[in-house]
Amino acid sequence: MCSLEATRAELGLAVLYLNKAEARDKICRAIQYGSKFISNGQPGTAQNVDKSTTLARKVFRLLKVSPPAHAIMICSL
Repeated sequence: MCSLEATRAELGLAVLYLNKAEARDKICRAIQYGSKFISNGQPGTAQNVDKSTTLARKVFRLLKVSPPAHAIMICSL
């Protein structure tokens, strides 16, 4: 397998992983806690990133669909 095909395959796996709501939440959580650590409570860019990712995680949790509800939505199509 050439390196371009390998890169495309790896990128495809990354896209599949990021399409999951839990994966996005985990990545946002890592960014949120990292920026919280870097900012050390001081105002600045890192604290703004912390606040933004906090709001993003709330939205991800609100939009998270439970498996039974997802099955009902698919069956109704």
